[in-house]
Amino acid sequence: MAKFRTRARTVDMLGRQQIAGIPNAISELFKNAHDAYAAHVQVDFYRPEQLVVLRDDGLGMTPAEVIERWLVLGTESKVSGGNELARVAEDLGLQPRIPMGEKGIGRLAIAAIGPQVLVLTRAKRSDGFSPAVASFINWSLFALPGISLDEIEVPVKEFPLGSLPSSDDVASLVHVVKQNFQELRHRVEPDAAQEIDDQLNQVHLDPAALQRRFQTASLAGEVSGTQFFIQPTDPMLEVSLDTRPQRRRTGDLQRFLMGFTNTMVPGATPPPIVAAFHDHRSADLEDSVIGPEEFFTPSEFQSADHHFQGEFDSYGQFKGTVAIYGGLPEAHSVTWPEARGRETACGPFRINFAYVQGASRESRIPRELWDKLITKLNAIGGLYIYRNGIRILPYGNTDFDFIQIEQRRNLGAQYYFFSYRRMFGAIELPPDSSSRLVEKAGREGFRDNRAYRDFRAILENFFVQLAADFFRDDALLGEQYRGIKEDLDRQSRLLERRARQSRERRQVFASALADRASQLGDEKPQQSVEAVIEKFNNVLDAATQMGDLEAQIRAVLFAESDARQDIAGIRNQFRISQPRGVGLSRSLRRDLEAYRVEFASIDKDVFQPAYKRIDEAIKNLKLDVNRRRRFEAGAEASQSAARSIIVQRQRESQTVLRETADRVTNATREIIADFEMTLSGISQRLQRIDINSLSDGEMIDLMLKIDEEIDSAASRKREVLEGISQQLEAVTVVTDETGELVTQLDVMGAAEEELLALQERAEADLELTHLGMAIGIIDHEFQATIRSVRNHLRRLRSWANVNEQLRDVYEGITVNFEHLDSYLTLFTPLHRRLYSREIEIRGGDISKFVNDLFNDRCARHEIKIVTTRNFLNHRFKGFPSTFYPVFVNLIDNAVFWLQDRAQPRIVRLDAEGDAMIVSDTGPGVGNRDREAIFEMGFTRKPGGRGLGLYISRDVLKRVDYDLLLDEPSEGQGAAFRIQPVRNSNALTEGPS
Repeated sequence: MAKFRTRARTVDMLGRQQIAGIPNAISELFKNAHDAYAAHVQVDFYRPEQLVVLRDDGLGMTPAEVIERWLVLGTESKVSGGNELARVAEDLGLQPRIPMGEKGIGRLAIAAIGPQVLVLTRAKRSDGFSPAVASFINWSLFALPGISLDEIEVPVKEFPLGSLPSSDDVASLVHVVKQNFQELRHRVEPDAAQEIDDQLNQVHLDPAALQRRFQTASLAGEVSGTQFFIQPTDPMLEVSLDTRPQRRRTGDLQRFLMGFTNTMVPGATPPPIVAAFHDHRSADLEDSVIGPEEFFTPSEFQSADHHFQGEFDSYGQFKGTVAIYGGLPEAHSVTWPEARGRETACGPFRINFAYVQGASRESRIPRELWDKLITKLNAIGGLYIYRNGIRILPYGNTDFDFIQIEQRRNLGAQYYFFSYRRMFGAIELPPDSSSRLVEKAGREGFRDNRAYRDFRAILENFFVQLAADFFRDDALLGEQYRGIKEDLDRQSRLLERRARQSRERRQVFASALADRASQLGDEKPQQSVEAVIEKFNNVLDAATQMGDLEAQIRAVLFAESDARQDIAGIRNQFRISQPRGVGLSRSLRRDLEAYRVEFASIDKDVFQPAYKRIDEAIKNLKLDVNRRRRFEAGAEASQSAARSIIVQRQRESQTVLRETADRVTNATREIIADFEMTLSGISQRLQRIDINSLSDGEMIDLMLKIDEEIDSAASRKREVLEGISQQLEAVTVVTDETGELVTQLDVMGAAEEELLALQERAEADLELTHLGMAIGIIDHEFQATIRSVRNHLRRLRSWANVNEQLRDVYEGITVNFEHLDSYLTLFTPLHRRLYSREIEIRGGDISKFVNDLFNDRCARHEIKIVTTRNFLNHRFKGFPSTFYPVFVNLIDNAVFWLQDRAQPRIVRLDAEGDAMIVSDTGPGVGNRDREAIFEMGFTRKPGGRGLGLYISRDVLKRVDYDLLLDEPSEGQGAAFRIQPVRNSNALTEGPS
């Protein structure tokens, strides 16, 4: 009689070939941990060792269960009638769980992660703990053609309570598999045989020692659970883990495993199991791949614009609540017209999701949080489906729009409204839905049966109807959405318009300010004043040639008046005032203050002396010019000029007032005319209606409709008129505490400047955040290498201590390594040092270091680094990694500004008392920049980031040192001083 026989390849086909990929496999194993009543399940991927450990703290397996259950395909322990674990859990007082597995082949998913696995388990039952059991399986054997399943031997070994397998025990299990493979080798292709040999030789496991690495789900001590040690791992695991920032996507494994349990919805039942995945890139570096902050949090869910939750009954009819723009939840129902009195095949289910507006101007969420949410939504947004609190794959993935929301949106975004990438939430299935909505064998979603078709149809209808009820232009329930959206949109447009106008005025002011500052620097005021003085002297010379004394006096008075007015005109030509009602950015405000300082200097050194020269020139004429006549003539000229300017401004104000009044009058006239046209149109329509033919109900509906139309039109016009009135009322002129007249523009300008300051700080913080992330990545990637170098340096030190020639080499490598390492620690607490305490640093050491570092560059630009004897003999205590980078930064800046200067090009290192000074013969720091050079982001260097001096000062402050800018001296460029904080009051320093 013929019988079915089973080839070993059946295991491969049921396991690895049925699973879509590694993320699906891990999710399946997580579900198995859930079914084993585990409270924690965790995966650790040790990249250097190509080892994955998946472990849980569930009930574990007894030796008999490993052989009779785990190594038997298609067990019935999780299907109807198989309730052994449920009885065990009940005996132990655990809450019952509905199994997520159903076919008994989930364990075969391990083959998708790696070609071989060591299984280690210990069971807990009502009578205590069972011995630990270990088994080793090479899955590649099950992929060999022509091999029957009963020809492959799987070694199993028990370990007494309190003991776990060592590396020797694992080697003995692997040896059994090797021997079994030798018996089958003659039937295997050479390449396949060699591959299996290589796999078996890569096993280097010590489970007992590895338990010390585990914080949770460890088998050390009397605990239960199951652990899988997979080595080597499939190369696709790293591909699944690694992110793709250029595509704004997370890694595939994150997308599939984040949200394994429903933790995003506020008030949700705590998940029965907590899942974690740690990616160990080196011995000390690990990432939490699916940590709670990586997924949507309840606070993020609550902050969304719109919320929808409720239940679909067994007929597909929805009853729940809808909250628009954070308003109070209002009861709402959605009808599924296809029910027609029959119960759905999918049964009842619940939904709770949030929605974020796709444009920030239409969202009430603060911009920073909106940006964060949109970034997450682009990566992991969607509707997640949960059964018993456990996610069903691949629902929730952004590329699995199972209810075709995006397809409908492409047909008409305004009509269908919803976008799959702008929503996040959960669809919760009741436990008994498992008999209706059935997952595919490879866990790639539900089978396309009647239950799934009903399920999708109900949801598709639900989203179409929600859009019709709330979000379309003619939506009956959309008044709140339209009103708030229009307000947000209008406010955004007004802010953008105001920002654009202010930006344009700032640009004009910045250009004018730069032009004035440039002219001051080019000595244009001096040249213009000299021309006036020369003209004045010529007029005086001509006046002295007149024969009549009174004519001479009149000519001199006119010449003085003209000269003074010319100088005042030149002075006003170079003066610039801040535009009213416009806030200035920090850099523009800094430039304005620097300009004012420079203008005050010009006023003191040029304009005021010019008036004195005029006065002295008249005195030198020795004419009998009455001082009263001169004073009155000068005062009259000044008053006349000032009066002329004020009268001109008055005329301009009156012109603007008349134009504004005309615009307001025309606007109000147009509003009234338009409203009258609307009323006339309504009246004409009423005249065409046969009132007598209408029923009482139709008559009432018509009246209500007409009233609503009139009220709507009047409301819109009223809002516009109220806006005009409020805007006119805002034109106020008041007297402040000092007696000065202040306009609304002054108040607006002050508020706008404060807003600009906050925005600039936010942008700077964001840039530092990105920079910190970049530094974190660098530190993350290099920490293992740095640790290795550091360890080898420690070993080298012992050789250097006994070898004089090697000592200099060691010290050179150490200092340079400290310099490199310091750049990885500038943005983090300075805890990674070769020196565990401060050491004595000598000026000579610093000099040698910077000369070695800048030698080639200085030679190329003919720059000399001169070190004084005081600096060479200077000594202080500190960490080289703190101070050396500061000197490097200062000298690097000096070299940059010196390289195009005329000789001499010198950088000088000096010391005074306990202070160290780095100076140069470069252009120095201008007056306008002295208060700004230590600010984050300020730089005059092309392509510079403006972080060097800011970071250097910040790092020094951590060790109670200051970085100061000395006052300029003759023949010297910039001079920076490094000294203890206690002496900081002795000098003028830049802003901290």
